[in-house]
Amino acid sequence: MDQDIPQGQPQQPVHCPSCLQELHLDERQLFLSDPETNNMVPWDPGSEPNQMRRQDQLNRAFLKCPNDQPDRHFLPVPYLMFGKPMTIAFVGQSGTGKTHLLAAIMAEIGRGGLDSLGIRCRSVNTSQHHEFLARAVNQLEAGRVLPATRPTDFVEFTDALLITVNGQTRPVAFFDIAGESLHLPGKATEFLLGVDALVFVVDALRALRLKQLSLAREVAGVQPHTAGLADPTFSAVLDRLPRDGGLCDVPTVIVLNKCDVLRFEPPIDQWLREDGRPKSAPDPNEVYRESQDVFAFLTHHQATPWLRPFMECRRCTLHFVSATGMSPAVAPAVNGGSPASGSPTAFVGGIRPRRVLGPLLSVFQMWGLLDTPVSAPRLREV
Repeated sequence: MDQDIPQGQPQQPVHCPSCLQELHLDERQLFLSDPETNNMVPWDPGSEPNQMRRQDQLNRAFLKCPNDQPDRHFLPVPYLMFGKPMTIAFVGQSGTGKTHLLAAIMAEIGRGGLDSLGIRCRSVNTSQHHEFLARAVNQLEAGRVLPATRPTDFVEFTDALLITVNGQTRPVAFFDIAGESLHLPGKATEFLLGVDALVFVVDALRALRLKQLSLAREVAGVQPHTAGLADPTFSAVLDRLPRDGGLCDVPTVIVLNKCDVLRFEPPIDQWLREDGRPKSAPDPNEVYRESQDVFAFLTHHQATPWLRPFMECRRCTLHFVSATGMSPAVAPAVNGGSPASGSPTAFVGGIRPRRVLGPLLSVFQMWGLLDTPVSAPRLREV
């Protein structure tokens, strides 16, 4: 079977991103998804004599995780074939825009947003990737508000890509977890012990008490009395992470999301005017300057609880971002009917994401995937 694996089995141990079980590419535990029933069917590579068809089936195959308690789960075989995978978890309570941000990132990647950096991306598993495109990316691109991620007591990655930089290919898996799930004890958040990067999403409507955001909060359904209250998911995650010398070593970014509602506020106005599509690897000086500005902005507006990841993580950068570029609204009446009511359902003017790739590229730099490393600012330097 080794001859069918492009880069051979990884030299370093690979662990299941959900339960942390050590994995080995055992051909006796391979399965293919039945397109008619969506069930996993055992597959023997030796049953296909044609090498090209066997390789194609291998790329679509899944490995059954040997730890099937409490839930039976499967990993795409390409996830195990290109060295140590990397996992990125998006953290924030429900409504902060985590799913919109991940969908906007995938949309920008799909439009070639990383091409100028020489970064090539393809899906780890085509069917899983297309499912996320249909469920989230295409809906967002059509101007629809995405539903909140459902809580679950077993966490699996949302989507995964094979990222090729400088001839090196690595699997990168993205976790989009419901905020409610992050509070669950035990195995629900066990995956955090092995996560490789964290994206803490700060909702500007919830973090800031600014009076000019009152209308936007009302439209978004954010209760006024909750503005300024710390996001409990930040503590739930940070309290679970292993420490070295009192600090967490996991590369971390803090994203101030929904900055479109603050697009006339300095210094956000300057950052949002800049072209968010990168033409080269981020300049460490610019990353440092933006981190300083985000830190100063949140501190000035008494939003320091959202800076806890910066205080407790050894490597952390901060970013101004708008996943959609505008606020949603309740959908208008259709064919003369009554106006819709309730939560916002549509981005009536379409979406215009701003600076969504910056946090991802900062993670890549902290991992050392890009040519220009970034030295994340520490508190004493700000």
